[in-house]
Amino acid sequence: MKIIRKDKNYKVEGNFRYSMSFIAFMVFFIISLPLSAQDYKGAVAVDIVDFAERNDSLFISFDIKVESNAVPNCSGMYFTPELRNGKHTVDLPYVQLNGKTRAKINSRWFMVASDEWLSRYDAPEIIVNANKFTDEFMRYQVYLPYENWMDNARLYLRQELVGCRGQVNMYTYKLSDRVKLAPRAPYEVQSLVALVAPQAEVKTRNRQGSAFLDFQVGRSAILPDFRRNPVELGKINDAFLEVMGDQDAQITGLFIEGYASPEGKYASNEKLARDRAVALKEYIKNHYLLAENLFTVRSVGEDWVGLKTKIEESTIAQKDQILAIIDSSAEPDAKEARLKGLSSYSSLLRDVFPELRRVEYQIDYSVRSYSTTEARQLMSTNPENLSHLELYSVALEYGKESPEYKKIIIETIPKYFDSDPVALNNAAALLIENGEENTALRLLEKAPALPEVWNNLGIVYMIRGELDKAEDLLNQASIGGVAEAAHNLTELAKKKEDELKRR
Repeated sequence: MKIIRKDKNYKVEGNFRYSMSFIAFMVFFIISLPLSAQDYKGAVAVDIVDFAERNDSLFISFDIKVESNAVPNCSGMYFTPELRNGKHTVDLPYVQLNGKTRAKINSRWFMVASDEWLSRYDAPEIIVNANKFTDEFMRYQVYLPYENWMDNARLYLRQELVGCRGQVNMYTYKLSDRVKLAPRAPYEVQSLVALVAPQAEVKTRNRQGSAFLDFQVGRSAILPDFRRNPVELGKINDAFLEVMGDQDAQITGLFIEGYASPEGKYASNEKLARDRAVALKEYIKNHYLLAENLFTVRSVGEDWVGLKTKIEESTIAQKDQILAIIDSSAEPDAKEARLKGLSSYSSLLRDVFPELRRVEYQIDYSVRSYSTTEARQLMSTNPENLSHLELYSVALEYGKESPEYKKIIIETIPKYFDSDPVALNNAAALLIENGEENTALRLLEKAPALPEVWNNLGIVYMIRGELDKAEDLLNQASIGGVAEAAHNLTELAKKKEDELKRR
């Protein structure tokens, strides 16, 4: 007798019934073998009922009809369901049919068998002692824990007929080509974003402004009470008091640049712009008692670049002609002469040229470093004095699950470090976790130079279904040393496998 191993994880249900309808696919085993001298004939019919994924299990069910005289008196017939998929082959619990004489022989054998043999014996899940006059009906059902390889498995049934003298005839029949898969939602990738800790930095800041000072005709001396000068000098004073009043700040440099409008001879305007820039430098140096070596002074004789910008933004008459003159290769004095020939020149004198006569200034200063406790206090008063690392440290102190952490990473740091690739990457990483991958993509495309950016871009493309592009980016990130990329590549493989199954 052949003994088939039974996996103890299987759940098998067998029941006998005496009426059934055959569904879909049937296999008939017609037996007409000259076993001994018996005049034997009969048939066994197998009707596949179900071969499907259910929840986390593979469900197999088929009906067996055993006609009278299907099994010779002294013979045994064994049916073993078998799953196959490449290297994977699994035998399921078997069914045993006994002829009348074979049933008696087996019964006697069990009465005298040793305990050792009985301990190794693996009984069939369904056993039928066939009657030569009566048909038998039964349903075979089995549940297996579902594994991925079963998606493309085939179901076979192996039949073995053991004759009266021990001779064996074996046949194999295919019952089903493919498992009926349960509806599946698309695989949701469990990705890991990559953040970058910012580096320590020397904190340099600056304040910029423009002073539209009025000067007496042909002179460059600053008169504090002349025309608009009290208001313009007041703006400069406010900027210096703000920087100098901050005990944590120290001025490291002052940049001053004077501009004149394209009115009059270029040589005169060049000298006028330079003299007025020097005049503002002297005013600031003497007023605030600053060292000479802090200052850098430059000048632009005639601000044709500024003029072009103003005209482009305006609705002035003859706009195209004015722009053509500005863009021409003529000398400045020749350009001015051509402008004077336009009817709109009076508008230039009245509305545009005064806005070009100015002195721009920039105050450069450094800020001391802060502890995380100090930085947390400054968050609500002077956040612009904090470095990227100090803001990041405050965020970490709040905890990664806190709303404060997310606000600092997504909003505060990018506000003050809007061109920093690390700031853009980290904000994008949290946006991905929030499900805002489109906004994240816009940030990441501004910062393409970091391996962590490649990892996070790979996640965005994976979510969007652009799997080949995602794979290229994640491979680059992995080569660049991003630990999260290896995990994401595994998730990508799962996503690709899922897409293949769904197709």
